[in-house]
Amino acid sequence: MTRWVIAVVALIGLTMSGGVGAAGAPSPSPVPLGASTTTPTGSSVVLAMGHLDSPSNTFWEAFLEPTDSASWGLHTPPGVASNGGLVVGSSPSGPLTVGFLVSADLKFSPVAESTDGGAHWSPGELPSPLASAPDALAVEPTGETMAVVAGQRVLQTTGDLSAWTTLTSQRALRSAVPSCGVLAITAVAYNAAAQPLVGVSCSHPGQVGILAPSIGSWHDLGPSFVSGTASVIRLVPTVAGVAGLAQVRSGRADTVVGFWGDGSSSQWSGPTSFPVPSGWRVTATATGGGAGQGLAVLLGSGSSRRVEVVAGPGSSWIMLPPAPRGASGVSDVGGVIDTFVVTGSHLAVWTWTADAAGWRRAASITVPVPYGSSS
Repeated sequence: MTRWVIAVVALIGLTMSGGVGAAGAPSPSPVPLGASTTTPTGSSVVLAMGHLDSPSNTFWEAFLEPTDSASWGLHTPPGVASNGGLVVGSSPSGPLTVGFLVSADLKFSPVAESTDGGAHWSPGELPSPLASAPDALAVEPTGETMAVVAGQRVLQTTGDLSAWTTLTSQRALRSAVPSCGVLAITAVAYNAAAQPLVGVSCSHPGQVGILAPSIGSWHDLGPSFVSGTASVIRLVPTVAGVAGLAQVRSGRADTVVGFWGDGSSSQWSGPTSFPVPSGWRVTATATGGGAGQGLAVLLGSGSSRRVEVVAGPGSSWIMLPPAPRGASGVSDVGGVIDTFVVTGSHLAVWTWTADAAGWRRAASITVPVPYGSSS
């Protein structure tokens, strides 16, 4: 029996494998795992479904919408329970990779790669648990892949998803870039030159930590801020370079910042920001909308939801009409904003466009959730 098959019966419970900060330093706020990414070939969104108050009956699902389609379809790789969570890695062109977070006694994270839009999957595995962050996987069009894993390490492979080497670690980055004070590795991406980038949470104010390899070391090329400590929550490739989101804390106030650049220099467009209202939190995020550089953030307070969107460099954040209550995901596909409301095994997709007065229910999907299979 292979370890891939063992995962079917061994994945139990719900534990998140996000990294810890440096010794003695407070850990950054958790990065919302629910996320959507749009590339020229299609869009993906990751959502938790089932009985969300029961870890063994919560199953994370991956939905894909190809560019030539107007509907979402379920494409979670088969053969592995997904109680712990999912992370999707995609590139502007090339393979799609899905990683499974560990839960209960499972000590490794299966991964699966598709080169045909999720129709078929090739399995692999990570030697350590995958970190709980939406951009903990990054895929280069040639198949080179990075992964953030437990122990705050970044692993890399040239194509074999079961043969990984260590690229760097939180400890090494903290030593190389003392101006940031790296608390945790929160995202990875490749720039247009296929150079690896590492997004981090900084303990020192004034900097969004985006680290790139230098000669024998690493340097910070992220945008600078006057005050506040920043955590990178999204970092993704675009046709023009990279785009990202950061959450900046100053005192008790949080601000979400969008930024764009070529990913190879410290020159950035933006940043553009909006304040998170008191009592609200970042619930989900989306990247790649509009012309490929749009960003969207779903905010939650109780069951109330609101969506903020920005079209790209030079634009400002826009707050949309109140979103459907209880929405747990958002996507931005060519300027069409979708939100996703989960009720057990049922998914309702609500759509907003610029010429609409409000949100309209666009689709309903029933997912065969395997209740009881992880207990």
